[in-house]
Amino acid sequence: MYKIIIKEYLKKLSLKDINDFSKKNNINLPIGEDKKIYNIIIKYWEDIYDGNTKEAFDILKKEVSNDTYNAIINLYNEYKDKIK
Repeated sequence: MYKIIIKEYLKKLSLKDINDFSKKNNINLPIGEDKKIYNIIIKYWEDIYDGNTKEAFDILKKEVSNDTYNAIINLYNEYKDKIK
């Protein structure tokens, strides 16, 4: 059921949403990282949801700063159990 909701939500996801969420969670994204995060979300959301995070997180680690990467991993770990 959650997959359907997420899929529909992602159709409306914007860079503003990513920036607002990062600010809400005290994450300061360097310029351009919002777009990189957006692209990874759109491409890998279903794999991540299913727990297959390796490929997406490997790419993410190469694309964003260490601070951003660590913050995203922490948020993922915090929220993954709430979603399932």
